[in-house]
Amino acid sequence: MAAKAAEKGPGPPPVTAAWMNLTKNLIGAGIFSLPSGLKSGSVIPGLSAMITVCIFCSSSFILIAYLCKRLRCETYREVFCIAFGNRAGTLIDGFIFTNGFFACVAYTILVADFLQKAAEGLLGVVPNRIMLIAGNTSCFMLPLSHAKDLSALRYTSMMGLVIIAFVFMFIVSDCWKSEDAPSNLKAHAAHLNMGIFRTVALCTGAFQAHYNAPRIFKQLHGDLQAHAQTVLASFSTAFTVYSLFAVSGLGLFGDKLLGNVLRNYDPDNTAIMMVWFGMAFAIIFTYPLVFTAARESLVGSQPFLQEALRRQPLFAHVAITCTMVCLISSVACCVEDVSKVTGTLGAVVGSSLCWICPSSVYLKLSRKGQSGLSMPLNGKALLPYNGPLSVYTSLLILVGSISIVVGVHAVWSN
Repeated sequence: MAAKAAEKGPGPPPVTAAWMNLTKNLIGAGIFSLPSGLKSGSVIPGLSAMITVCIFCSSSFILIAYLCKRLRCETYREVFCIAFGNRAGTLIDGFIFTNGFFACVAYTILVADFLQKAAEGLLGVVPNRIMLIAGNTSCFMLPLSHAKDLSALRYTSMMGLVIIAFVFMFIVSDCWKSEDAPSNLKAHAAHLNMGIFRTVALCTGAFQAHYNAPRIFKQLHGDLQAHAQTVLASFSTAFTVYSLFAVSGLGLFGDKLLGNVLRNYDPDNTAIMMVWFGMAFAIIFTYPLVFTAARESLVGSQPFLQEALRRQPLFAHVAITCTMVCLISSVACCVEDVSKVTGTLGAVVGSSLCWICPSSVYLKLSRKGQSGLSMPLNGKALLPYNGPLSVYTSLLILVGSISIVVGVHAVWSN
């Protein structure tokens, strides 16, 4: 019986499970900044930018799986190293560390937002933001970041998704009932200026989960067609949720819209009070999951940190963790608008990991193979040349490069 089971193989790819996993990775706390992004680009150009970013990001997500299949790789880092050498892996580690570090900064800002608004509703006073961040860091973020077993925290990240689903339905229904929504949307229907690059930056960050592409591909047993179906379903779901949420937030608050849409609500609403506390709780317990990945990327890219952990594991672990958490909280004290952090991440890290890096790998490895021959590189085959794909990946590199330069300026000049 065992021999027959082995002959049958692993069975059909679990597309539904992979769709849920990828969708969970895509839809997160970054959604709260999207209404602000749509306001910068206006409704029609902004939604056009959002769907364009969605197409670019989904296609590059499939491209990464294609590269993994052709090059027999299992990680994003390995794909990049085959094209540009082992030292280039440090660049990918740097991007993943930067993404995790500033995602934790965004989490810290959001927790301060939610607790500040909740305290205003319960106590009638607005606590000092810096003191709030310091207290949250000392009582929650720092102790949780030292934990070695984080398996129990996965349930809190699921709780965060449930709360986000509630927030989505709450804001969409609130917009549907609002008398001001039509006039607000009409006032921001269509104008085109540099704000569109802020929209692109925030959308890129929202659609970014590309360092997980090899893991999703592996979950689907290396089936490229199943991977493409999963990506299409997940990114379509994310676009539907993002676009409805962004339009609803803009319709509700118009010109008064803030970088975190939930800050626009008054603290006299019981439902929104529950959301603030729930989101603060969920983010506090999701923070260590993201923080640990960032810390591991930092340690993996720095030999001296690896040596320190080998010689004095406890001291080095405590020192690295405390330093990173304190730096994260210090940055969060200096930036009050979470959309500036998420927008910068989208413009720099998102453009690099989603568009520039995978496209560069394809162009580098297909250039030598234009004759159609399979040429070895470190024992692995080069990629076949494809004219339209080369043009498309060149376009992605161009768009990504422009987004880095112009997007960062647009985010911080808003």
